[in-house]
Amino acid sequence: MEKALTFKLHDSKTYAVSFFSPYGFRLYEVGVKSPIALFPDALGHSEPRHHQDKAGFHFSLGGSSLTVGFDGKVTFYRQKRIVSSFQILGKNVEQPESFAEGSKEGHHPSGDTHPYEGGVSFPNDGPVYGLGDKTGPLDKRGYSYINYNTDDPSAQVDTFKSLYKSINFVTLFHKYNSIGFFLNNSAKTFFDINKTNPGVVEATYQSGKLDLYLFVGNFLKVCSYFALLTGTNPLPPRWALGYQQSRWSYGDETEVENVIANYQKIGCPLSAVHLDIAYMDHFKDFSVDSARYPDLGTWSKKLLAEGVHLVTIIDAGVKAEKGYPLYDVGLKKGYFSTLKGEVYHNEVWPGDSVFPAFINEKTQEWWAEEVARFLTKYHVSGIWNDMNEPASFKGPLPEDVEMGGLPHALAHNVYGHYMDKATYEGFLAAKKRPFIITRAAYAGTSHYSTAWTGDNQSIWDHLRLSIPQMANLSASGFQMIGNDIGGFGGDTTKELLLRWIALGVFSPLMRNHSAFMTRNQEGYQFDEETSHIYAQMVQLRYRIIPYLYDLLRESSLKGTPVYRSLVMNYPDDSYTYNENSEVMLGDGLLLAPALNPGEHHRYVYFPDEFYDFETGKAYKKGHYLIETPLDKLPLFVRKGAIIPLAPIGTMSPEEPERLELYVTPGSVTYFHYVDEGDGLAYLKGHYNLIKIVKKGKKVSAAYAHQGLPKLVSKLVLLTPNGKKKELTF
Repeated sequence: MEKALTFKLHDSKTYAVSFFSPYGFRLYEVGVKSPIALFPDALGHSEPRHHQDKAGFHFSLGGSSLTVGFDGKVTFYRQKRIVSSFQILGKNVEQPESFAEGSKEGHHPSGDTHPYEGGVSFPNDGPVYGLGDKTGPLDKRGYSYINYNTDDPSAQVDTFKSLYKSINFVTLFHKYNSIGFFLNNSAKTFFDINKTNPGVVEATYQSGKLDLYLFVGNFLKVCSYFALLTGTNPLPPRWALGYQQSRWSYGDETEVENVIANYQKIGCPLSAVHLDIAYMDHFKDFSVDSARYPDLGTWSKKLLAEGVHLVTIIDAGVKAEKGYPLYDVGLKKGYFSTLKGEVYHNEVWPGDSVFPAFINEKTQEWWAEEVARFLTKYHVSGIWNDMNEPASFKGPLPEDVEMGGLPHALAHNVYGHYMDKATYEGFLAAKKRPFIITRAAYAGTSHYSTAWTGDNQSIWDHLRLSIPQMANLSASGFQMIGNDIGGFGGDTTKELLLRWIALGVFSPLMRNHSAFMTRNQEGYQFDEETSHIYAQMVQLRYRIIPYLYDLLRESSLKGTPVYRSLVMNYPDDSYTYNENSEVMLGDGLLLAPALNPGEHHRYVYFPDEFYDFETGKAYKKGHYLIETPLDKLPLFVRKGAIIPLAPIGTMSPEEPERLELYVTPGSVTYFHYVDEGDGLAYLKGHYNLIKIVKKGKKVSAAYAHQGLPKLVSKLVLLTPNGKKKELTF
């Protein structure tokens, strides 16, 4: 239970401090309420020693100490050395006069010049990471952002301030002690990252009270601490790590079956098909157009027998139509958002629509029941929550719309969060392992849902944005993540699609999705060469699923990031600090894809010794010119790694009986996780954990935990020089 010490500053506000370890603390205004459930017990709690003097208030715990001055200046020490300092900011009502005058003439200053209720200001001279999937480079210095969940269909470029997610978590990087801070406020928030003032990071909020969590440690650790606090990702069903195909929209059963057949024809594995809004009856949630899908439940069971899962979209707006059961029940029970006592209406895809008050627990319970009923009736495997910013066609929802305990001004950024939470509870009620995809999110939404980066475009700029977007999203607590392979809007090209599917091999969520009235971009839609290379890339993805599943399992326990920027693994190497074109899965695999048209060679930086996954060629630390033909994935294995693989040609995401282990020189201990791949039995210990130890040239394996029959019957060692050896265990 959280133990806090309270005190007053010169601003007359009462504050409190609690330590959850020597490496972090919470500083907040008394009376603040968290907009989401947090899990501070995962970090532990300790009561610090404390005293007051003329300088302010002093707290100390296990080599850490904190001083809060009466003027709101906060300093955090480790072993008597300053590791962080910041200033609590008071209310700012007006813009500076110069900015106001400029606005009259139509000039809009690019700095963070808005009025605000409060915030914090950190001195900073190093790289800055986080803020979810905001556009721009990996290092956010020189940019300002507004965290207010926004559905904007225009092509997002690197100066785009607001997107679909609002994750108020930032890491101020230092190779020894990085500072991660989380501003837990669901109102509109503003982040000025060394832009208005080159030496300052400022985070402010439009309304509410201060609630700040701060973590100290290396980059990897502070991200893990944040994930533990906000809730780690659930382990996804294993099929969800396979290739998924989507389009807005497939017209009917026949079209979907043709998609499946065409992928089979080119030898490309396929684990899921997504049904966009056309499957619904007039865009009504939890309904099915019987003309397009006469018996969705029976058909879905047929596809499951073929190894293909259905994922169906659900939108936040509910059609306002008498006689529609969802609307009638919600209206009768008072589950919809209101304005001045009346149910609030706007327009979304169904036309006249109302919005469930998801902040209300009763509304969540009702929605969870509808989800469970839908999953069970139609044998659907996943739910894709969309338009949950919430998006609306007739202007934004007014700030005073009541959404179940919070006005829209405070509920907006957590609206999608609570829709996802309710959906998650629906999966558990149906006794299914949750697989949810969301567009809108707040900090901690990853505890309930996977995420994709929203409506990107079929342009090279957006391919290049993918790595920094997803690496920062992973550093912000989201691990099962991806973007629309090929681009959602616009017509893709053969070359762009093939480069995107190569990058998609590394995306934990691997989905090709495109908009109506754009060119179909399934992997077989171009020419024979495209079909062959596309299938080859997807097959490679299925080879690395055992490794990816291990990473996601570890993340579910420890909050460890999966999709890592190089700086996360190599914080003492300055070459990695703003590396936007390479990425690592865990600490074992490095991908350096081609990201530009006509790019058949590229320079790759290796921060350590690596081996070419395909040829076994060794590369020492340094820069190298690497060939990048369309049919080759520049994939490399770190020295001292063990990578579990499915055999070549594997077409299923399930655990293979014959597991291959790619081992590189060096000593290492690795744990490989195996469960049934779906269902909830793993939570009760029904899984196997194989401990693999490599010392010099000797490799041994044994069960660290065996809660299932022996699912893996053979282990085969692979080395960079191509040698194979069977390992008995």
